[in-house]
Amino acid sequence: GYTREPWSSGMMTHNSEDTSGWKTCYLLSTDGRNRLPGFLKYLRDRKKACVAKFNDSTASTRAILVVPFDPPPVPSEQLPAGVDKTQLLYVKYLADDRVLSRGKKPAIDPNKQLQIEQQKLKEKQIQMQQQQKIQREQQQQRQKQMAQQKSMSQSTSSKKGIGGGILGNLLGAQQKTQNHLYVVRAKRRNNDLTPDLTSGAAGAITSFREKVAADLEKFKSDNSTFVTKVSISLASLVNSVPIEERDKVTMDVFKYVVYEQVEEVGMDKWIAAKEPTDFIDEIVIVVYKEGHVPADVLEDLNKADLPAELKGLSRHMADTQSKIAQRKDKRSSEVIMKQNIVGEDNVVVLNTNKRDRRTLEQIQKDMLEENGGDTKRSRFD
Repeated sequence: GYTREPWSSGMMTHNSEDTSGWKTCYLLSTDGRNRLPGFLKYLRDRKKACVAKFNDSTASTRAILVVPFDPPPVPSEQLPAGVDKTQLLYVKYLADDRVLSRGKKPAIDPNKQLQIEQQKLKEKQIQMQQQQKIQREQQQQRQKQMAQQKSMSQSTSSKKGIGGGILGNLLGAQQKTQNHLYVVRAKRRNNDLTPDLTSGAAGAITSFREKVAADLEKFKSDNSTFVTKVSISLASLVNSVPIEERDKVTMDVFKYVVYEQVEEVGMDKWIAAKEPTDFIDEIVIVVYKEGHVPADVLEDLNKADLPAELKGLSRHMADTQSKIAQRKDKRSSEVIMKQNIVGEDNVVVLNTNKRDRRTLEQIQKDMLEENGGDTKRSRFD
């Protein structure tokens, strides 16, 4: 099987301070097929480790063997002669898997965990609002101080006096305009507002993801059920979403959420296929457990995975076979026609090999020559 638990990491065991009982070693590949790099790339792309468990002869304990996706680098100076790095496989093993359950935290109810996350989110929002309130008060105090300083500067300048005439009026108008600019508030940026994940488009997607995850967990725990269906009704899901945000919640988004949850809960072992429907805003996705997928569903999935080159090749083969069948039918019809006209006189088969371009006069002349010169001449001569 596969896992993404923290204890399956290879770098954690490589640390010298790890005292959890793990032991490490390198396995050497001797079959010569050179499949280890591809296997490690598969684990690295999905960031999960391969796990195997073994029972001892007394069945009292169970050992565990792990192939991590992030192994430590192989020390080149310690490699034996004639051995390449690509032939080595880093593994870690534990004689008793009960060591892992000693420090494991008890499982948390999904509903309680959701309540805890929502409470944390509310606390963060309250903190952000308090910080914004403090920033507004500080900004107001600064504006008051600047206004006081400007009023003091204006009083001193009025005492000194500004000369009359056009130049004095212009300077006074400039000072008034500058004072008004200091008082104008800056517009609030959209980045200052914290996103609310419990309402709008984000809230609809989050609630749908939690509902699908809960249904799939029940389906996973029920060993007697092998097929389940997930229905998506776009109209009911976006009913509580504001009109200006409905372009963010499309059918493709909800389909992606379902496929993502099927891959996560089923650990890449389940198959999800969409049923054919006549509606655009309503679809049903069928989820099959491993080993219970119908043959027609697998065939449709494999057809969808074919590259364009293979599709073109199959289309060309079908066209070629149809042309061959047409040629055979044409030949058989010609043979039947020739067999039917055998024994009849004054009959000429036309258009068998090529187009007959003779005129009626030439055809009648040829017929007279074939029958002999004793017959009556045609009126065309």
